[in-house]
Amino acid sequence: MSLFISWRAKAGFFVLAALLYVLLSGCAGLTTSPKDDRLLPRLENIAVLPMDRAVTHPGQDRMTCALSDTVFDISETSPAQADAMTLILFRLVEGDPRFHIVPEKQCIGFLNVFLQEDVKASQIKLIRAFGSELGADAVLYGKLFRFEERIGSRFSVERPASIAYTLHLIRVSDGAILWGAAFDETQRPLSENLFKISLYRKVGMRWLTAEEFAAYALNQNIEDLRKRLP
Repeated sequence: MSLFISWRAKAGFFVLAALLYVLLSGCAGLTTSPKDDRLLPRLENIAVLPMDRAVTHPGQDRMTCALSDTVFDISETSPAQADAMTLILFRLVEGDPRFHIVPEKQCIGFLNVFLQEDVKASQIKLIRAFGSELGADAVLYGKLFRFEERIGSRFSVERPASIAYTLHLIRVSDGAILWGAAFDETQRPLSENLFKISLYRKVGMRWLTAEEFAAYALNQNIEDLRKRLP
């Protein structure tokens, strides 16, 4: 499987025109997030939680995100994969005084105490309670649905990396979802989809590991979120 465009005489003009259009239009990203440029309310303290991971059942291959109703093709993810996503996310927000990184041990300790009091707590209720305990204005919560490593090398693959996750910014005071983003992609050759050229302009013409693919996507999400924070 090659990353490079095969120029065929019959379709060459149309491919070139599409490529020029993408380059001139700024190149759409791989992630989905709010389409407008509205600023968010002022938030002084955003608690950033470790990446959660979807719990799958035998034979289950699709799952709906409870916060966005987005449906994902899923695969069983491991704690190590969720940890890798968490590390990327934490590195992207560290140094920004608006973001407060929450260690996993602190999350687990709070969860155990809270669920003893309210076993049937909803996801939003739990996130709000945790944010309130931390004195946060909002909580940035992410969930991993798929993390499939590439099989092959950077130049040739049997199976490319494939990632699916969501991020949601939830206001503690009322549980409102202020911002959200979803990523659900399998890396494909540029020749199959010219509108993914922004990826290859940034990382070069190569096959990424799952961690590299996730880092590219999360970086886009956090850049978008920062632009919206006053």
